[in-house]
Amino acid sequence: MRIAFTFLLAITLLSIGLCVSANEDRFIIGYVSHPRVLNHYKPFMEQVYADIGITAEFVEVGGERGLRLLEEGMTDADVIRYDVVATPSNNIIAIEPPFSQGASFLLCIRNAPCHSDIINDASNAIAVTTRFFSNMGKPKASIAANIFEFDDFNHVLELLVNGRFNYAILPSDFTQNAIFEKQGIEFLPIVEHKLVHVINKKHAYLYSALSNAIASRLTQEENE
Repeated sequence: MRIAFTFLLAITLLSIGLCVSANEDRFIIGYVSHPRVLNHYKPFMEQVYADIGITAEFVEVGGERGLRLLEEGMTDADVIRYDVVATPSNNIIAIEPPFSQGASFLLCIRNAPCHSDIINDASNAIAVTTRFFSNMGKPKASIAANIFEFDDFNHVLELLVNGRFNYAILPSDFTQNAIFEKQGIEFLPIVEHKLVHVINKKHAYLYSALSNAIASRLTQEENE
């Protein structure tokens, strides 16, 4: 009886060990729900990781939550972020070269006045995505407008188009301009940043391989 119990315990512990080992072998990359990320940057990074021999698992994460997961090592990388998310005091590394230049765009609709001082007017309500204050490099107290944060790019755009807000501030890489124009939205960039792939510092050894693979893919895109 004791032998049978010992054998069963050994099998159980072995199974647990195999599960833990399998989880450790997973390379998980977060991404935010943004049309440009889904249509371009996610497929781009799938190719990059295939180029360096890693089969990555991609999971949708929120703007703020995704960075928290990456900082804590619960995910291994994030498809694309502004370069300002990586600082010497956190566990996030930005991979050069950048994909492109991005910006936080002020979007205005229904003939509402459209200029950068909109954020300094307390009578204005502005829909934004999470990470807005970090991307702008401004503390909440420095912005007079009423800011309403939402986690999803498409949701904010719907709120703007459907009349819930006359103003929104959204991140983009300048490729969404035609979409904004089609919706009758006036837009202007407020703050610009580099758009980069980011990884947790525990994977710093991948920096050179990822940098070379990204550079190679970018060159290939330019030549197509």
